[in-house]
Amino acid sequence: MQLHEVRMRICANFPEQIQTLSDLIAFPSVASPPADSPMPYGKSCADALRFMLHQLETLGLTCRNYENHMGAADWDASLPQHLGILCHLDVVPAAEHWQSDPFRAQIRDGRLYGRGAIDDKGPAVCVLYALRAIREAGISLKRNVRFLLGCNEENGSSDLAYYLRHDAMPPFVFTPDGSYPLIHLEKGMLRLRFHKSTNDPIAYANAGTVPNAVPASAEMTCQDGTQIKYTGKAAHASTPEEGDNAITGLLQQLTASAPELYPDCTTLARFFPHGCTDGSGLGIACADAESGGLTCVLSMLNVQDSLISGCMDIRFPMMAKRGELLRTIREKLGDAGFTLEVLLESDPHHTPKDSPFVQELLEVYTEETGAPGECIAIGGGTYVHDIPGGVAFGMEEPGWDYHMHGDDEFIPLEQLRRNTEMMAAAIVKICG
Repeated sequence: MQLHEVRMRICANFPEQIQTLSDLIAFPSVASPPADSPMPYGKSCADALRFMLHQLETLGLTCRNYENHMGAADWDASLPQHLGILCHLDVVPAAEHWQSDPFRAQIRDGRLYGRGAIDDKGPAVCVLYALRAIREAGISLKRNVRFLLGCNEENGSSDLAYYLRHDAMPPFVFTPDGSYPLIHLEKGMLRLRFHKSTNDPIAYANAGTVPNAVPASAEMTCQDGTQIKYTGKAAHASTPEEGDNAITGLLQQLTASAPELYPDCTTLARFFPHGCTDGSGLGIACADAESGGLTCVLSMLNVQDSLISGCMDIRFPMMAKRGELLRTIREKLGDAGFTLEVLLESDPHHTPKDSPFVQELLEVYTEETGAPGECIAIGGGTYVHDIPGGVAFGMEEPGWDYHMHGDDEFIPLEQLRRNTEMMAAAIVKICG
């Protein structure tokens, strides 16, 4: 009966919810170098945070702004801290190929388009309107829910680090920054850069734009003027098997007929064989039943002024040891004359499937959807990767491509409403 009234309130407030999300998308909150010290991620991120905290204060929640790194809103600060819901307001940059202005929400064919619609402004607004519906339905929570809003998830989560220096996380935390039913395991990550002075007769090469994606195109100009190009297919570095790596394709093409002319490129082609994504070329392939197999992507390659350099992205399962992987890679590359630099390293994140918190959220999923709730493991990382016991619960539904981080990012309006109901049901079940 309680949730029936909550759903009624969500339905009644839905036009306002769409407007609130549209207003939030209008802040171009790509984290940028600070204009001044009170705005560590730039004015747009600070403005988006203040906008959301104002909405929450209007509902009667107790809010605190952690110097524009992160904001927190407590349902009732006098209650025991229990549940934390973690969302972020910063977004990735938008390219020029959108059908509409990425920072002006547009509704087409039942979908709301705009940067952040699914990652992570849409989820944040769902939590906001779930809290509003619970309040308007007159439901009394027995334990506190703290809604946390960050501004630097897309660039390293220094917002979380700042918050944790000044406050504590609630004992149970979920983020709607992933997929349903529930993500309980995230692989570890290594992001590495290598370089070497080379005598390979290459005038120029430039391929790959970011270290965490399979590159779709690569081109190289040899010293004799010959140009070599390879067109592949982009994919996220956590699912490289879905792409066709243009760098490894180009290296294979370059070295197939005359490997002796390009010894360094031939070495890289051996370390990163085209079509191979399990790290076996570096001798680091491994897998376990729960987290799956290691993935390894040569994501960037540059040759200029007789210097060859590149980046690789590795996602490794729980059974692997980060230090051992690094030693093996360093030895392999070092023996070939390459210098290795560690850009990023993190261990796997794992919350047991049988924990009561996980089981409660899975029960909510089944009750709301009628589908079986199950835990899933991913190669990517969510906002709770470094929070012990944290999980990702929503908002992406199975089988959907929301163009997250891409052109024309969207969320279906029906899913926006459904997710608000899901967030409300989770809050009531865990804190009621």
